[in-house]
Amino acid sequence: MLSLRQFVPSVQQFVVGHRGSSGTAPENTLASIRKALEAGVDMIELDVQLTADREIVVFHDAVLGRTTQGKGRVQYTTLGEMQSLDAGSWFSEEYQGEVVPSLRQAINLIRGKAYLNIEIKPPQQDEDYHIRLEKILECIFENQMEQFTLFGSFHHGALAHLKRRYPELHTAAINVPNDKRLPSEIADEIGCEGFICSLRELTYKRSEDALRSGIYLGVYTVNTEEDLTFALIRKAKAIATNYPARIQEYLKQQ
Repeated sequence: MLSLRQFVPSVQQFVVGHRGSSGTAPENTLASIRKALEAGVDMIELDVQLTADREIVVFHDAVLGRTTQGKGRVQYTTLGEMQSLDAGSWFSEEYQGEVVPSLRQAINLIRGKAYLNIEIKPPQQDEDYHIRLEKILECIFENQMEQFTLFGSFHHGALAHLKRRYPELHTAAINVPNDKRLPSEIADEIGCEGFICSLRELTYKRSEDALRSGIYLGVYTVNTEEDLTFALIRKAKAIATNYPARIQEYLKQQ
């Protein structure tokens, strides 16, 4: 498997499973990851949080209620408590009993089959996010995934910190709503290789600036043929979708 640094320039586009195949299975679960891998995605995007016992879990929200029957904040919940929750029934009865995976469990499923995109969440109130970053990196380095992982974040300070500590890591800035700066301006500030934005934010000006500056473009969330056509016109390289099987089929028809 090529390193991420080798892979990205070698392809015109690649598909990213957003939280796995989150349109067809409960987001950020092993079932969702499996579905994305079955669809043949090149990369899987996952959200991660730090538990009370300093374990990294694959989970989007800071609180438990939306995708589990749990209550309270992830940062005050242990890994064992997290994994006792049902993370699938909210999506459909078919996925009843699906657990919240640890990052290690997710990596064991993904390694050697696809690249990993970890979204680093902005700091929570009263949180030293550097502890969370170090725990994420510990897991990545232990599993020898540093050459195959992209770190993305709305919190550009976290990405700048990563680059200062580990210049070899791959980072992509996610555009902060209402931030009018061009990709090259953000890259100059934090040293990122990629720029990610929503379809609405993917303007001609941003696209041209990224291409001119050698910054690769990622776009979310591309779920229809119309979305894909627009993303391709704007020269997006990384296509993040909740429906990777569908978008892979559309890409074959281009």
